[in-house]
Amino acid sequence: MHVTKAARPGVPMPIRNLSLATPFVVLALVIAGFTLTPVWIQRHSAQVREPAFAALASSVRDLGELVEVRTQLHRAIVARAEDGDAGDQEGALRDLRAAFTRYAAAQSAPPAQLAAALGRFERDAPGTDAREARRSAERLGTLLMDELAAGTRRAGAASGRLEEIRSRSLRLVNALNLLWASLALVGGLVAAVLVRRHQRVVERLRLVEQTRASELEQFAGRVAHDILSPLASVSPGLQVLSRKLDGDSAAHRAVAAIRRSLDRVSMIVDELLRFARSGAQPVPGERADISRVLESARDDLAPDAEQRGVTLQFEAAPQVEVACGEGAMLVVIHNLVRNAIKYIGDGPRRLVVTRAVVAAQSVRLSVQDSGPGLPAGMEQAVFAPYVRAPGTHAPGIGLGLATVKRIVESRRGRVGVWSDPRKGATFWVDLPLARRV
Repeated sequence: MHVTKAARPGVPMPIRNLSLATPFVVLALVIAGFTLTPVWIQRHSAQVREPAFAALASSVRDLGELVEVRTQLHRAIVARAEDGDAGDQEGALRDLRAAFTRYAAAQSAPPAQLAAALGRFERDAPGTDAREARRSAERLGTLLMDELAAGTRRAGAASGRLEEIRSRSLRLVNALNLLWASLALVGGLVAAVLVRRHQRVVERLRLVEQTRASELEQFAGRVAHDILSPLASVSPGLQVLSRKLDGDSAAHRAVAAIRRSLDRVSMIVDELLRFARSGAQPVPGERADISRVLESARDDLAPDAEQRGVTLQFEAAPQVEVACGEGAMLVVIHNLVRNAIKYIGDGPRRLVVTRAVVAAQSVRLSVQDSGPGLPAGMEQAVFAPYVRAPGTHAPGIGLGLATVKRIVESRRGRVGVWSDPRKGATFWVDLPLARRV
């Protein structure tokens, strides 16, 4: 239906929006990185530290058990040296064997040398040969000291491993924080550049829109001036014709209808002139009865619709006033309905429905047609000046919908369109209700 003219050259809109959003995505990732890095480092370090912690705990436990074995060995030696009761010596040997059993149970490989030395000491200690008993005790004590030294080295290695893990984790945290900070700096600089570039583009577009609006207002003024001159000569001619038709009531009714239409055309022309002179700014306190305006528009537009074979339907309108002049409302309705009639296509069902619905603080006026609808993505472009359907032979230069948008938005209203290839297009405007006086 209403297809925009060729797009401006430049970067496609999706790519431009993506490039504008990229630095902000980077900043979001940086923030997520700063937030998640400590959590990840903590979990990673815990996984790496777990074996070292286990080794350290095992070494400390083994050292404790070895110290207990050595303590019990000292008791057994003292009990034999004092030549005490045989029961005391047997008890000391049992405690020594129990301490060694606990230590051996915790080892992955049985301590064979310690077991052999302990067995020899248990055999020689109760005997009468003090020299053999002493050699057995020294042998067991030396092995215990060697085992204690090995356990101390294992504990030291585990502790060193933990310190290495802590240092490496700290270096990793610092490196990642530096990376995130660098990305944040780069992202911030790119964002600043893109935002400034976007602001310049927006400013250029604003200037273009202002220029187009000015051109639109100047064009409306020229058109209104060109129409006003012929109208000035038509009205006296109607008066002369009316005097010469005495007694012909049908002719008088036709002349009266023509005069009413001319009055509405004059109102529209006056509104276009005022639109051009005031820069589309509304007159303070202006108001229009929406029901009366729609009725006038229906009388004006019905002949054109009938000539084109289009059924024109105006639903009953509410008795409310909108904050918009009657001439401006006629301009809006005429443009919307004529636009629907012009582009309705050649389908079997050719219907244009106009309705007005009251909301809380506004009135929504909609014009729905049964045509082919709009191409996808063109809902905003159709309201730009000089938009025309490519290849269309319908008369016009593409300023109707732009004029509608300019008039409605200057009254703090809104314009829009819904489109469905199966149901046609529905153009709508929202205008605020007039304040009660």
